[in-house]
Amino acid sequence: MELWTHPDEYNGTQTGAVENGQVAATRSIRRLTDRAILSLLRHWLLDAYVADYCRSLGAMRIFRRCYWIDALGGYTPKSLHVPSMPTETDSTKGKKRQKSATAAVPAALQPITALAQSLAQESRPIALQSLLLTAGSGPRRAVKEAKKASEQALSWPKEGGILASSWLESAPTLLTELEQAPAIFLLDPLGAAIFSYEDLLPLYKRTAPTELFFLIAHKQIELRLQEAHSKVGQAQALTALLRSDRWKTLASKQGDEVNKGFLKLFITSMRRHFLWSPQAIDLPVQSGPASITSLPYTLIYATRRPESLLIMNDALCHYRRNTYQQSYQGVLSEEWFAQQEQKHRDEDLLQLSREIPQQGIALRIRRWPDLRQQLLLNNFGHFTQQEYDQCMLQLIARQEVRCAWRQANGDNGTRVPGNEDTLIWR
Repeated sequence: MELWTHPDEYNGTQTGAVENGQVAATRSIRRLTDRAILSLLRHWLLDAYVADYCRSLGAMRIFRRCYWIDALGGYTPKSLHVPSMPTETDSTKGKKRQKSATAAVPAALQPITALAQSLAQESRPIALQSLLLTAGSGPRRAVKEAKKASEQALSWPKEGGILASSWLESAPTLLTELEQAPAIFLLDPLGAAIFSYEDLLPLYKRTAPTELFFLIAHKQIELRLQEAHSKVGQAQALTALLRSDRWKTLASKQGDEVNKGFLKLFITSMRRHFLWSPQAIDLPVQSGPASITSLPYTLIYATRRPESLLIMNDALCHYRRNTYQQSYQGVLSEEWFAQQEQKHRDEDLLQLSREIPQQGIALRIRRWPDLRQQLLLNNFGHFTQQEYDQCMLQLIARQEVRCAWRQANGDNGTRVPGNEDTLIWR
């Protein structure tokens, strides 16, 4: 099955469909294969996150391009094959021959190319360029082989494309080529080779806008920990990644506690470089009628841009809601499920409206964007930015909080407080 053109690969005989990054509702869904999970993740990020992220960069009118660096691997040879150009044909009698203006690209690049073309045609365009590393995030090679790969990297396609290399081999030259351009990185730190903290440090220290996505399979955590308890080299590799040997204490834990403990150590190793991120994200999929379950993966997301954090929060919130809504479509008492979902959401929003003034007073925060960010970190992927703002507007309307506007405006009823406005708590 091709990674991009056939993203509906499942274990077992029955299949579902991945549409717009979502698993379409079916009455019986088997476990997704690793390849299908990678496809789902890529489609969702491109559709729900990358598009809005690039638009936010374009609105700044500082950056002209953004890079998508995908080192997760998992591609099939067919998806990387460059199709032949369409031949010239006579459309109808009496008309001239016409040639397709669209260049043929591999199936793995087609979704990215389509998004790039769309972004280039907007009022504030930005060029989205992609680089797919077919060898994924590893493995490590001998020193002389790595040097040879680095020399070959000089011939990388400047406008993006496919590179038969791994991240560990290509990172030094790639980061030099990117210079100060914004970039989105998809990496697997526990893949064919375990990354070290030093491998990731150049990414952590990038001063240009940098979006990091680390996809970690739970089965890889278990495998790496088992190997580390019997092999000295693997133990040293885990310590080099986490900058701590506290992973040894995970042997006394079981099941989900092991995964949570390992992910906490990994996030802690990044914390000094990303103060209010990274975020550990679990992605749900439908497991049955009106039932969802989390994928056996965790996506670690890190950024320094508050705008990017808002975009990712909204993307995750919509994804989770859409997944659950699709799970009960067509089932018996579908209307009841919809009513219950709306009831729970109303209750959550009511609780949020109570939490806002409590947090504002306790933390002594007078700027709404700062308080909203703190609330968002506490409830990541649970409420959208619009819902946060709507709750604040309702609090102002009920005079539970007063806003000292820097500039007078007659339309304060729908005006969201900004960085220049001051909240005055009762």
